[in-house]
Amino acid sequence: MANVDFILKPMGEKIVVRPDKRILSSVIIVENKEADNMGVVVAVGPGKKLPNGRREAMPVNVGDHVRFGTMSKNAQDEYLKFQEYFTNDERYLIMSWQDVCFLTEEDYAEKNTELV
Repeated sequence: MANVDFILKPMGEKIVVRPDKRILSSVIIVENKEADNMGVVVAVGPGKKLPNGRREAMPVNVGDHVRFGTMSKNAQDEYLKFQEYFTNDERYLIMSWQDVCFLTEEDYAEKNTELV
């Protein structure tokens, strides 16, 4: 768990992601309507329970920098289902690890050093 002042423990194959804060230019006035799609994993559930009673290994860990899909304006057409959670002016996203598209290159290289 990251240094946050709340206890949020995801269940099953869920993860909690803190979206990256975007810094807009102070020189050029920019209207940013793009949805958040990158962030840091701050909590990870134990994994999906398999029929044999074991848990599926989670492919993401706390601290991983991930890119995830975004939800469309029409939620009925969207397969991604994540919830927003707010605490102390911080925004978190609760989602399935399967909504993660990829880890950043640094995180991937650190996890798979024996393959490099």
